[in-house]
Amino acid sequence: MVTDLTVKLYLQKLSNTDGFFALDLLEQDKAIFSAFELLKDNFPVEKLTDRVVALQVLYMLEGEGEEFAMLKRQGVKSYSVKGISVTFDGSGISPDVIGILVGTLRAAIGRLI
Repeated sequence: MVTDLTVKLYLQKLSNTDGFFALDLLEQDKAIFSAFELLKDNFPVEKLTDRVVALQVLYMLEGEGEEFAMLKRQGVKSYSVKGISVTFDGSGISPDVIGILVGTLRAAIGRLI
């Protein structure tokens, strides 16, 4: 069974998790909850593991850190500034998670032109 504690224990074993552990405990729990809820909306709960929730948490935090997550949530499909153009595609779910749960890594999340 996936819990906040089991996801945190999994995250402790991964590299590049400094952003997650820099959050206070309440914000860590909120990040896990948000990732789990998004995954529950798209996949059967029985398929969700600590691994997929942890990967989704990191993916979501990375998106927030780069400020693209807000644009995607608001439905923006394309964005450009100072000669840089970004096209968003995908569901907001980590391509790694989709690969694990669906069985292929065919998910595309966007491209930088």
